[in-house]
Amino acid sequence: MAVDIDLAGRIALVTGAGSGIGRACALLLAEAGAEVVIADLDADSARRTADEITAAGGSARYEQLDITSVGQCAEIAARHSGALAPAVLVNCAAIWTIGAFAAMDAARWQRDMTVTLHGPMILTAALVPAMCSVGGASVINIGSDAGRVGERAQVAYSAAKAGLAGFTKSLAREVGQHGVRVNCVSPGLTRTAGSAEFVDAVPAEVVRRNYPLGRLGEPADIANLVVFLASDRASWITGQIISVSGGYTMAG
Repeated sequence: MAVDIDLAGRIALVTGAGSGIGRACALLLAEAGAEVVIADLDADSARRTADEITAAGGSARYEQLDITSVGQCAEIAARHSGALAPAVLVNCAAIWTIGAFAAMDAARWQRDMTVTLHGPMILTAALVPAMCSVGGASVINIGSDAGRVGERAQVAYSAAKAGLAGFTKSLAREVGQHGVRVNCVSPGLTRTAGSAEFVDAVPAEVVRRNYPLGRLGEPADIANLVVFLASDRASWITGQIISVSGGYTMAG
């Protein structure tokens, strides 16, 4: 007797869905039956993800979106209201700079903070009013265990992801009365094109020592939890920061 997750009839908007974790989330949400809106600053990558979904028989369309633009977020919210309001919002878009904080150009780390923390807040603020009219809506923020424990050479990124965790909890308290759940999936180090240079520099013995399951994450690992949180099977879960890190962090 199989247990399936069925998201048919629901619209899911995923940011940063042109590649990496966002792409994996979009593909799996579509496989579960959702109509997926692929939002990415890179229109070409967004289109490729949407085309991949439709070629597999799913439903998807793409939007070029700068999540740091209040105007663009308002425009996308205007196009996705009423019957087109998303039941699922996955805030995945982020950027990071690796390097010593004291030696980093302030404009660079401020940009990292703006995209990684302010962007999800701007877009969520635009979409949440419409989502409150959708029964059982779910906001899923993609955090990072860097925001839970801090990582050297990732100061701004760690700070932004820690802020995203606080945003998750506070917003969950505000919108729960409208049936909207807000949770944060917190990956450990995950193999993506964006992290490849950093991942390739991590010695195998470090992975074995720090990750009890003996491997780094794959985008599908995060997508599996995202789809669960998007579904009615997670209807009693909100305001949570859930690590998907192979045991790298075990904080409560």
